[in-house]
Amino acid sequence: MITVLCVLKSGGIYRPEWVRKLRDAVARHMSVPHRFACLSDVDVPCERIPILHKWPGWWSKLELFRPGVITSPTLYLDLDTLIVGALDALTALPCEFAMMRNFHQPHMPGSSIMWFAQEPPADVYAIFAERPDYHMEHHATMRRGPYCGDQAFIWEALKREVDFIDDHIPPGLVRSYRKHCRAGVPAGTAVIAFGGNVKPSTVRDPWVSHAWI
Repeated sequence: MITVLCVLKSGGIYRPEWVRKLRDAVARHMSVPHRFACLSDVDVPCERIPILHKWPGWWSKLELFRPGVITSPTLYLDLDTLIVGALDALTALPCEFAMMRNFHQPHMPGSSIMWFAQEPPADVYAIFAERPDYHMEHHATMRRGPYCGDQAFIWEALKREVDFIDDHIPPGLVRSYRKHCRAGVPAGTAVIAFGGNVKPSTVRDPWVSHAWI
C-alpha cells in the first residue's frame, strides 16, 4: 500500500478543488493499491492530516517531516502537478528519501515530487521547528534561482546529501511544463510539474484542460 500525499495551506491560490483533481488523477493513473491524503488546515475531499503550525505557503511542506505524518512508503506531489500517464514507476524507488532534480539547475533538488520509503529524516523537521522564523528569513535573504524556500532548506538540513528520483525512473517520465511541454506532451511523459506563476488553472492549452479535471 502506497500513500500519496499533498499539502494544502490556506491563504494562497490553491483550493480544495485542486486536491480533488489530484486525487482523481492519481486514481486514474496508479494501478497499485494506494491511500490518498492531504496535509491541510482546511476541509479537503480526502483523508486530512492536520497542519499544526502557521508556517506560510510552501514552508508548510516541512510538516511532512513531522514525526508520525509519514510512516510507510509515500509519494509526495505538489498540488500543481499534472498527471498524464502511469505513476507506478514512482511507487517503488530504491531510496530511503529522494527528491526530483531541479529542472533548471540539475545539481540541486526540487521539492515538487518527493519519495519517502519510510519515516523521513528526523533532523529536517526538528531543525526547522526550533527556529522557523530564522530559517524563513535566512532563505528569503539567500534566495536566488532555484536555491530558495523549502527545497533549499531540506537540501541544507540533509547536508546536501540527497538522492534524486530522476536517477531511478525512465528518462523523461517527469517533465517541466515551462521547459518541456509548451508545445505539447513529449512521448513517455507521465507527470508534468508546473512552477512559478504558470499553473494548470492559468494555461489555456486544450490538452491541459483535458487532463486537469
